[in-house]
Amino acid sequence: MSKALYAVLLLLLAVPALAETYPQASRVDARLRYTTYNPDQVYRLDAAIGRACFIQFAEGEQMEKYYTGDSDAWEVGKHANLMAIKPKAETPETNLIVSTNRGRVYVFELALSERAPMYGIRFSYPEERRKQAKSKRLKEALEQSLDPARQGNRNYRYAGSGDTGIQPLEIFDNGSHTFLRFAEQQRFPAIFAAGSGGERLVNPSVRGNWLIVPEVARQWRLRDGAAVLCIRNDGAQRVLPDNPAETTHPGIRRAAR
Repeated sequence: MSKALYAVLLLLLAVPALAETYPQASRVDARLRYTTYNPDQVYRLDAAIGRACFIQFAEGEQMEKYYTGDSDAWEVGKHANLMAIKPKAETPETNLIVSTNRGRVYVFELALSERAPMYGIRFSYPEERRKQAKSKRLKEALEQSLDPARQGNRNYRYAGSGDTGIQPLEIFDNGSHTFLRFAEQQRFPAIFAAGSGGERLVNPSVRGNWLIVPEVARQWRLRDGAAVLCIRNDGAQRVLPDNPAETTHPGIRRAAR
């Protein structure tokens, strides 16, 4: 390879790519376009004199500010998650930068195309949809982890003594959570984990007639006024190490609100 050709190749490799995205045409009408949001992408928008074009952002997303290289060449308006632009000058080619209330920045290359102007561009957000889907899956997993009917590997080896007026109808644990079911209209007692260091009040979740404690203990004490009920876990060998997340799902952490 000659030195001259080698130098040309190095120069070509050093030049950054300049390739704005051309939004894809709708299958129904090519004047309406669709594209995916990418913060590092420039989008080409072809307009025509005497024709307006809208830009549609995500639901609830609104333009806050815009900047353009020639503010006199374009008319700009907005409504909800729509932004409308219309060229006013004979040579309005310039760029447009839009910032929104979602913290996103959009960059457009504005040009004229009398033969194929765009009447609208709609953005999609796959990353946001993935986050929403993940959040939904975690929420469903949390609901499942706190659903007494969907628990497996149950330990029912519990015995109690004391005031039966505050006794639960059913108690079991699944190795990380303890589930206590009470009668209809029965007032829930306070629940304490009991040990050599004394008693410690726990913070259960409520699901219908169930109290769900995010731990398993060797002994529980239930208190309601002067009434006291002691409950012993005879399957205590199953008690697991501390569960800092306080949920039965490894991807979910429990937080007090």
